[in-house]
Amino acid sequence: MLFKILLVISPILISIISTIIWLSVWGVLKWDNKTLPGFPNVENIQDWEDSGVIPNNRPSGGYPVFTVRTLAVNALGIPTVFFLGAIFAMQFIRRGLFVG
Repeated sequence: MLFKILLVISPILISIISTIIWLSVWGVLKWDNKTLPGFPNVENIQDWEDSGVIPNNRPSGGYPVFTVRTLAVNALGIPTVFFLGAIFAMQFIRRGLFVG
């Protein structure tokens, strides 16, 4: 029974941890502990340097990281991965491979 619970909980924990790591790498979550200890600051603007591909005409404040498109991709992608993971887990449980 414990293994079945672990099988259901582990995709949720993996997605939460990977989302926190992804947002920290991109600089959205700033872990400087200036507000509350243990909680990051959220900055929605990411300022990139000019490159050869786009040498100028960048906004002065940077680009927003969270947009409607980002929210739509996450709103559709994360439940889809959970759903597919649940179907995958149910196949093993139904066949009796993990009988507890």
